[in-house]
Amino acid sequence: MRDKSDGLVAEPPQAAYGPAAAALLSAVREHFAGIGDDFVDAFYRGLALDEQPARILGSLDAQSLGALKLRQAAHLQFLVAPDTERETLLQRAEAIGRAHALVGVGGSMLMRSQALYRGLIAALGARVGIDAERRYRLSRIVEQRLQDDIQGQAEAAERVMADYWRSLSRPYANPGTPWADASGEELEVLGTLPGIRAALLLRLNQDGVLTVERSAGPHAREIAEVMLSPTTSVVIDPATPRGQGLVALAWRSRQAQSTPNYRGDARLRFWAEQAERLRVQSTFALPVLDETGHVAACVYLYGAWPSQFEAPWMREFGRGLQRRWEQIWQRCRAPSLYALPQELADAYRQCLFAGGLAMYLQPVIDLRSGEVHSVEALARLVMPEGSVIPPGQFLPQLGNTELDRLFRLGLAQVLDWLVAQPARFDRLGVSINLAPSTLLHPDCTAWVAEALRRRDLAPNRLHIELLETQELHSEAQRHSIEQLARLGVRLSMDDLGSGYSSLDRLSRLPFDVIKIDQGLLATIRTHPMRVISLVGSLIQMAHDLQRAAVVEGLEDTDAVEAVSLLGATLGQGFGLCRPMPMGQASAWLREFRPAPPAPRVATGLGALAYHWRYVRALHAPPSHTDLATCPLTDFLRVAAPRDEQVAGWHAQLHRGEDVDQASRRISDWLVRSITHA
Repeated sequence: MRDKSDGLVAEPPQAAYGPAAAALLSAVREHFAGIGDDFVDAFYRGLALDEQPARILGSLDAQSLGALKLRQAAHLQFLVAPDTERETLLQRAEAIGRAHALVGVGGSMLMRSQALYRGLIAALGARVGIDAERRYRLSRIVEQRLQDDIQGQAEAAERVMADYWRSLSRPYANPGTPWADASGEELEVLGTLPGIRAALLLRLNQDGVLTVERSAGPHAREIAEVMLSPTTSVVIDPATPRGQGLVALAWRSRQAQSTPNYRGDARLRFWAEQAERLRVQSTFALPVLDETGHVAACVYLYGAWPSQFEAPWMREFGRGLQRRWEQIWQRCRAPSLYALPQELADAYRQCLFAGGLAMYLQPVIDLRSGEVHSVEALARLVMPEGSVIPPGQFLPQLGNTELDRLFRLGLAQVLDWLVAQPARFDRLGVSINLAPSTLLHPDCTAWVAEALRRRDLAPNRLHIELLETQELHSEAQRHSIEQLARLGVRLSMDDLGSGYSSLDRLSRLPFDVIKIDQGLLATIRTHPMRVISLVGSLIQMAHDLQRAAVVEGLEDTDAVEAVSLLGATLGQGFGLCRPMPMGQASAWLREFRPAPPAPRVATGLGALAYHWRYVRALHAPPSHTDLATCPLTDFLRVAAPRDEQVAGWHAQLHRGEDVDQASRRISDWLVRSITHA
C-alpha cells in the first residue's frame, strides 16, 4: 500500500508486533544474534566521550560494568525477538526509564542509543540480502519498537522526576505540629519514592550515637536494625570506623554527602557487607540545620541504583529537601533533646495504650493557710517490667491523635479518683494538661463535658492547663478555650515565663490561673536577685490581672518562704510534696494536716524577697512598717548579730535617707550571704 508522497501508507504501532512481524523477525533471527556485542562495544565507546555518562560509568566496578553490558545486549535481543509483545516492551521500558532517570541518563543518551540501533539494523539488512520490500518492512518494525522503547523510557523518567519534585511541593505541617507526626509523615513520603530502599531520620542520643528515630521504605526495618546495632551504629567521632560514614561526615561538616557506589567507597567499608546484603547501591546524607545553624538531625536516603543521587536534577532535589526539613524542624513542636531509638519509642506507644498509663498526683498548697488547694495530674508510663518512664521521654514520641487519646485516658483516671475521695474533700480540684493540638479536635469540649456529666462532678473542680510554650495558632483553638470556659472548667496557663506569648494570651483568653514556670526558680541560689525580681514581678502581674498564681518548682522551705513573702498564694514542688501514685495520694490526703507559714522571716531568701517587696512599696508611700516592727530587723539580729554596718543600712532605709543606696547595699549583702552559704 502506498500513500500520495513516497508510496507506503503509515502503519499503526501494533504492526510492529503480531504474527506478520514475528514471521519476518524469525527469518532473520540468527543474523540478529551476532550484533549484540557490536552494539554494546560501540555504545559504550560513545558514552565514554560524554562527561555525564562517563561519570556514571566511572562509578562502577568491573563486575558491575560487565553486568550492565550483558543487560544492554540482552535488551537489544529482546527488542527484536519475534515473540515480544508491545505491552511487555512498554512494561520493560517503564522499569528501564525509571532506573535511567535515577542514575542521570538523559534524553541525549537515549537518542544516541536509538541512532546506533538504526545503523546496526541498516547494516544487518544489507548483509542478510533480503529484498527491498522486506528490508523496508524489517526496518519499520524495528524502528517502531525502538520508538516505543525510547518513548516509554522517557515518559517513565518524567514520572519519576515528577514524583520527586511533587514530594517537595506538599503543604508544610501546621506550626506547633508534634515532631513525631510531621517527621513521620515526611519520611513515609520519601520511603515511597522510586528507587528509595529506605529513608532514615537520625538524631544524637545521650551517648553521642546517631540513633534512628524514624524510618520508612521497603527495606527500612532491615537497614534500621543495622544502624541501631551497638556494633554497627554510627557515631560522630571521626577517630573510629563507625564515625567515617556519610551521616557522621554530614553532621560534622554541615554539608550534604553522597556516594555513587556504596561498595567501592572506602569511607563505607565498615558497612559494605550489610549494604550488599540489602542491595543498597548509593546513599545521600542531608544535615538538617536549626535556626542557629547547628545540626539538629540528618535525613539519610538509601538508593537501589549506583549514582542515584549524583545527577544534577537529583542534587537540586537534595537542596530542596534539606530546606524543607529545616523549615519543618523550626515549625514543629520541639522533640525531646536527645533521640530515642525507634524500637523503644514504638514500645512506649504500645505500652501507653495497652494499660500502661498511670496518672501521678502532686498537691498544690495554699501558702497562706497551709491547706491543700488542688492536685495536679502528671502522666507516667509504667512498663511491663515495672519501670516508670517520665513524660519527658515518651510524650515527644506521640503524635496529635495519640495525644488526644492520652488526654481522654488521663482525664478518666483523675476524675474517677476525684469521685472516690471522702466527702470532706468535696471542694478539692484536680488539674490536667491539655495539648494545644487537642483543642483543634471538634469534640474536645464534648469529651470534657461528658466525662464530668458521667461522674456528676461540678465543672469548676476540673482545672485544665495549657502550656505557654506551645503556640495557639488558630481561631479554632481559641474557640475551644472559650467553650471550656463557658462550660465552667477552670483554665490555667502553665509554665508562665518559659515562652513568648504570655501577655497576648493573658489579655485575650479567659485564664483563671497562672502557673509560674519551675525553671525560673532553678537558679534561685546562684542568681537570687534576678530570680526574686522576675518571680515577684510575675506574681504582681497575676494580682493586677486578678488571676490566681501558682509558683512551681518550690524545692525547699527557703523557696517556699521567699515566694510567700513575694505575695504568692499557691505553691507546688518537692519542698511541699512530691508526685505520688493515686493510691498513695489518697492515703496522704487522709493523713495530711495543714501547716500555716511562720509569721517571721527566717531565711536569707525570705529576707531578700521581703526586702525586694518592701523597697518597691517605699516608692509608693506611706511605708507599711517601722524599724522596730520590720521583720528584717529580727532576721538581721539573728543572722548578723555583730554586723553593725548592715544594721546601719537598714536603719538608714527606714529613716528614708538615700533609700536607693541603702537598699542596694542590703540587697548585695543578702545576695552574698545566700550564694556563699
